[in-house]
Amino acid sequence: MWTQLSLALLLQAAPRLEPSIAPTRTVASASEVAKAKTPGTVLEAANNAVIGFIAMWRSAWHSGAQFSGYGNDDVRLRDVHCHWDGSFKGSTSHAYPPSVIHHGSRRSMCPNWYPTEEGEKPDERVDRDGALNPAVRERVHQARAFLLDSLAALAERAPADPWITGQRVRFLVDQGSGKEAVDVARHCSAGTVWCAQLLGFALHTVGDYRGADSAFDAATAGMSPKDRCIWTSAELILDEDGRNAYERMNCDAKLAANKQIWWMSTPLFADSTEDRRSEDYSRKVLIALHAALNWDERFDWRKRYGGESVAEMLVRYGWPAFSVYGGDYEERSHASWMYFYDSTRTATTEYPQDRVHLVPAWTAVTDPFKAKADAWQLNMPELKGSDEAVAQWWPAEHYAPSRGNIAQLRDQTVLLRRDDGVELATASELHFGTKALKVDTSAAVLIRTTSPDSIQRLPRHAVRNASALVMRARIPATPAVVGTEVLAPRGELSLRTRFGITPPTPLSALKPGETAISEPVLLATAERQDGSDGAIGQMLGTTNVRGKKIGVYWETYGYAAGDSVDVAMIITRTEKLSAFRKIGMKLRIAHDINGSVAVRWSEPQAGHDSWSIPSKVPIQARAVGLDLSQLEPGHYMVTVSASRKGAVAPMVDGKPGVVPSVTASRSFIIER
Repeated sequence: MWTQLSLALLLQAAPRLEPSIAPTRTVASASEVAKAKTPGTVLEAANNAVIGFIAMWRSAWHSGAQFSGYGNDDVRLRDVHCHWDGSFKGSTSHAYPPSVIHHGSRRSMCPNWYPTEEGEKPDERVDRDGALNPAVRERVHQARAFLLDSLAALAERAPADPWITGQRVRFLVDQGSGKEAVDVARHCSAGTVWCAQLLGFALHTVGDYRGADSAFDAATAGMSPKDRCIWTSAELILDEDGRNAYERMNCDAKLAANKQIWWMSTPLFADSTEDRRSEDYSRKVLIALHAALNWDERFDWRKRYGGESVAEMLVRYGWPAFSVYGGDYEERSHASWMYFYDSTRTATTEYPQDRVHLVPAWTAVTDPFKAKADAWQLNMPELKGSDEAVAQWWPAEHYAPSRGNIAQLRDQTVLLRRDDGVELATASELHFGTKALKVDTSAAVLIRTTSPDSIQRLPRHAVRNASALVMRARIPATPAVVGTEVLAPRGELSLRTRFGITPPTPLSALKPGETAISEPVLLATAERQDGSDGAIGQMLGTTNVRGKKIGVYWETYGYAAGDSVDVAMIITRTEKLSAFRKIGMKLRIAHDINGSVAVRWSEPQAGHDSWSIPSKVPIQARAVGLDLSQLEPGHYMVTVSASRKGAVAPMVDGKPGVVPSVTASRSFIIER
């Protein structure tokens, strides 16, 4: 990804247990190095200064981390023995990592999501020195300040040197001097592309994401087609299907796919802070800056010792929040086990569990308007009992949004046909994990987007019921991605739903005498409703039903208020049968746990809630109550159908066919 120029220097002040390694300088391009004409003495002095500080930082970290240890933590012991060939044999159920980042080198990476019960941890992404012993932290800070003074003086003698300029920006960011890093990047003369990349990196660290995006766009525009294809590649942050498809594309196709990827990965369409793409590019610049030496802080960047695995981890997840070191004994034991020694410390790489997974499944990239809500698995699933976080959630990438965390809510959505369009009604469950959420309906927006350049805030009607936020809006009968979003103040939890829709045609498309039916909607109450608006306002925000009684609402189209209609409602259990049960059923020693119960009636009929909705094509809305108390927990489907009373079945090949009817279903889960 970045051209490298070797500079053979003896390693100065190597940290404990550290082998002597010849540093490698990473720059923007070989031609820019030639233009810089940096004197060798300046390069040697800059290298020695950087290596000396890194050695000090690593020794400071090592002295503090020495006493952390793994203890009896089998998961962390496994993660530092992250061998792609499974050669580490643990003694527990955690012996094998759920996934491995490996590139054919000696070392793999197995990042983890540390337990929330361990309490708040220092985040090196925010404060690079956060994990250091407080007693030495100020000394390290002063040493970095001295290094920055040295690099500034050397930069006066070699102002066009890309490596020296890059290290100045890097260590200013590490020092917490983001504004100074931006200033250095703005005055950079080390090559158009590299300077723009450094400026984008610096602006991103100070929260100027719009400026960072512009700088990265400038860098991209200045690249050759080949370099642009490599730099903008999104392959590493895609799921397996996405990687396989992306790898087969040519560069033009990849650039087109990138637009789709970043569009569908937007954290909140209601927020203009689109920081996910600039985060991706910033991570790549971070890798270039750290990989400028064979070893840097805790990682060995040489390809044969896992440098590619480290780079992929950082592209996908960013810099780890912290690490846990097993101690020198474990370090030597690991080297003995592997029959080699490198400079990567035998320490875990760990991330908070509240990061969000923004890049959706590949199906949502290639066909977003048909993508279901589960294509966007934003948050880690709720852990139960002894669940291991990494076994339940290994996303292709994750990120901590700049303005605060985001919760992906469950939803129930229906598309109701109208004369000249469609009414979208979507309910969002106001629970996140075990926490009930309070939402001001005035802060909720309903988003509809059909392309990266077409994002709408729909005029909507919003109501809150006992457990859900219900949003309604008229929309065109054309495919789109929609969702409810509640943008919280900075630092607080924002909310969203997101899914693709392919609406049915408007009622104006129905032929004379043709009838249709809407998908049934689950209501939070079985009580009688005050009109169709009141019924829709009671929508459940999920199809996971916990109550013993619910309501069901649906609409029929083409049946007038006085028409005689036969109506049926069928509840079917749809549990997946195990192979053993299927065998038992064949042997007649086990029964089929699935079955159906049906209720049929004719309308008009007293006692059934039914309302006429004004329309050129007749619309009849209905709601009935269901008692689910006698049903076992599990997967079910509710099906409603309607046909004209006394309708005669058409003849098919001289035999009576099926009475014409309209039918629609919705799956749901009963929980207890």
